This record gives sequence, structure tokens and C-alpha cells, in this order.
Amino acid sequence: MRVRNTGLHGVWAAMAALSLMLVPDSGNADVNELVRETNRSVQSGDQMTMVLWMPIQFWEESMKANAAVPAQARAQVLAMLEDYTVLGVLRARVGVAGVTDAQPREELLKNLTLESNGKRIEPLALESLAPGAQLVLGQLKPVIAQVAGPVGGSMEFVVYPAKADGKVQIDASKNGTMRVKLYDQTFDWRLPLGSLLPARVDAKTGEQFPGNYNFNPFTGEKLPKAP
Repeated sequence: MRVRNTGLHGVWAAMAALSLMLVPDSGNADVNELVRETNRSVQSGDQMTMVLWMPIQFWEESMKANAAVPAQARAQVLAMLEDYTVLGVLRARVGVAGVTDAQPREELLKNLTLESNGKRIEPLALESLAPGAQLVLGQLKPVIAQVAGPVGGSMEFVVYPAKADGKVQIDASKNGTMRVKLYDQTFDWRLPLGSLLPARVDAKTGEQFPGNYNFNPFTGEKLPKAP
């Protein structure tokens, strides 16, 4: 009984975090920037291709920004999800009639690849996930459908191992690259994500840049590391 209650409490906390993340303006600049960095989409004509990357930091930072999530619940959710990275993927047509022809999970998986630092990572079967992760991730689709409407309801979620042989292989906070290919679209991330690092400030101009910028893109001036 204790395990079940812990899992359900974790589901509640994760859903509170997810609801916050899907609000266009959460009121927290850092969280909004993290959403912007992890969400990629392309629309060509009436065809939309979307990838929402949810590394462990996605959950951590969103729950930190949500005062409604108790610290104990936040720790439970992070413990459930720390071994995984999640992609929300969508391929559909969007028009006056709304979202149509959304590709089913089986077709998305056939046309989806993820590479971390040039190495292809294979997705996990949902039934192979730890019970706590299954509880949390099992609620993603219905909650996103409720919050984000038809686009969210048409999204499918694919889970990858963030670790292999005890080593981290997908880490949004470390130097590296990640590439996701979905059908004819390619989405690249250069890591670490700037939103996870302290901002850098040009001492000469006072301009502020994301934490993963090494140089001022306008002047070429080297940016000092944040203290």
C-alpha cells in the first residue's frame, strides 16, 4: 500500500509540473526559456512535425517553479524519472478542421531516431519501465490533451534510457549534442542547454546572453563565465 500511495502522489506532482510547463507564459523566465529550448516544431503547408524533449531537468525546473508541488513529491517524481529521457512526438495535419491524420505510435516509431553524441539510442518498451515511471508517464497523454487540446492529445510519448552501464548517455546539462529525426525533419540540440546555466554578461556592453554562449555573437568578444 505504501508503494502505491507513493506512486500516486508522484503522479500528482508530475501532472502539476506538466500543467505548468504547458502554459505559454508561466511567469517564470527560466522555465519559459527551458520550454522554448526543449520544444521544436516545423509546419510545412498544413503538415506539422513536433518534438517535445523532456529530460530530467524539464521536470526538476518546472516543479521548482511551481509552489504547489511539495518538496517531498518533487523528490519522488525525480527519483522515478531520473533514468529516462522522454520525447513527445507528433506528425499531423493542421487546418481549419483542426488536427487530422495524426500518425499512430507504430508509424511514428518507424520514422523516429534519436542520437546522443553521434550514438543512436533505442527506445524502451513502456512495459519495461520501472513501476513508478509507468505511473507518471501513463498520465502524460490525457493531461496534455486536457491542457493543450487536440495537438496535445495527438502527441505520442517515447521513452529512452538516459543511462547505460551506469553511465549517463543523455544529459541536457553537459557538453554534447542530441539529434532527433522524425520523418523528413531533423532537430538538433547543442548541449548544455543555455537555460540550465547562469546567464553570461558582456563586461563591456552589459548585454546578457544564455549560459551556453562563449562569445558575444554581435562583437565576437569572449564572455566571462558566470561566477
